[in-house]
Amino acid sequence: MKTPEINLEELKKIKEENFKERMEFIKKYADWQKKTSNKKWSTQQGKVIN
Repeated sequence: MKTPEINLEELKKIKEENFKERMEFIKKYADWQKKTSNKKWSTQQGKVIN
């Protein structure tokens, strides 16, 4: 069985892109949470948990 060739540079690039996307999402969510009433965002969090 032959081991697949892995391009480490491409994996590094994908990892960096994923990290950037996650950070952008976190910032957007934090901004939304700051400008949204506690009742509204806690209700939505409750729906996710249940």
